[in-house]
Amino acid sequence: MITQLIAVVTGTIGAEDIRPGDRLHEDLGMDSLEMADLLTCVEDEYGAVITASMLADIRTVAELESVVRRAACA
Repeated sequence: MITQLIAVVTGTIGAEDIRPGDRLHEDLGMDSLEMADLLTCVEDEYGAVITASMLADIRTVAELESVVRRAACA
């Protein structure tokens, strides 16, 4: 699950505390380095490649999950 990857990358938030509507930057406090690490983990875990332009449109955990599902199916 994406929430588990976010928890690993941040190291400060438990997966059980992450909600679909949480905003990656504002609510979870993820910075650009953590986002880059997260994208690497997503690619390793799901084989989904998320480009910089795709990332620019992702604000919430739910949006990220949706993009990962679509990219993994492609």
